Amino acid sequence: MMNEEPIKEIQEEIPAENKETPKKCCDKKQCTLTTISILALVGVIVLFVLFFLPKKNTIENTPPKSIDNVTFAFVNTDTIWEKYDFVLDVQVDLANLEKIYQNQYATAVSNFQKEYNDYLKKGTAGLLSLNEQKATEEKLTKKQQGISEMEAQLSQKLMEAKTAKNQEVHDTIVHHIARYNKSKNYTFIFEKSFGGGLLFANEALDITNDILTGLNKEYEEINKAKKAEATKE
Repeated sequence: MMNEEPIKEIQEEIPAENKETPKKCCDKKQCTLTTISILALVGVIVLFVLFFLPKKNTIENTPPKSIDNVTFAFVNTDTIWEKYDFVLDVQVDLANLEKIYQNQYATAVSNFQKEYNDYLKKGTAGLLSLNEQKATEEKLTKKQQGISEMEAQLSQKLMEAKTAKNQEVHDTIVHHIARYNKSKNYTFIFEKSFGGGLLFANEALDITNDILTGLNKEYEEINKAKKAEATKE
C-alpha cells in the first residue's frame, strides 16, 4: 500500500501535452531530410553488421589445407626434346613441309624470272609495240606482287604448323607426367631446362629417364596401332 501514492503522484506530474497526437509533418523539405537521415542510419547499421560482426566459416575465409609430406621431382625437358621419338618425327615432318613450301616459292620465282627475261629480250629486239610492252609490264607487276603475297602466306602456314605441333608435343609430355604421378604422388614436379627458372636441383630428384622411357614406349604403341589399322584397310 505504501507504493501506490508515489505512482499516482508521478502520473499526475506528466504534462498533458505529451498525450496529444503527434502532428503530421507539413514541411516537405524537413520530411525528406528526416527520411534521408533514417536511410543513412540504416546504411551505417548494415555496414557495421558486414564488417564488424564475426563472419561464418565460408569457402573464401577457410584456411588452406596443409600438406604434411611435401615431395619434389624434376624433368629435364631439354633431354626430352632431344630424345623423345615423337619430337624427332615432328622435326622431320616440319622440315619436309618447309621444303615443300620452299619449292613452291622457288617455282613461282623461277617462272617469273623466265617471263621477265623473255620480256627483256623481245623489248631489246624491238619485237614489242608500246601497248604490248605496257601490258606485259602490268602483267609482270601483278605476278611479282602475287609472289610476295605467296611468300608471306607460306611463312604464316609454316609457323602455324610448327606452333600446332609444338603444342601437341607439350600436351603429350604433360599428360604423361600426370599419369605417371598418379602412382608416385609427388607434390611438385618441376621443369629443368637451359635458361629456365630452376637453377639447381639434387640429381636424386631427377625423373627424366623414367618420363622419357614411358613417353617412347607409349609412342611406339601408338605407331604399332596405326600400322595395324592401315594393314586392315
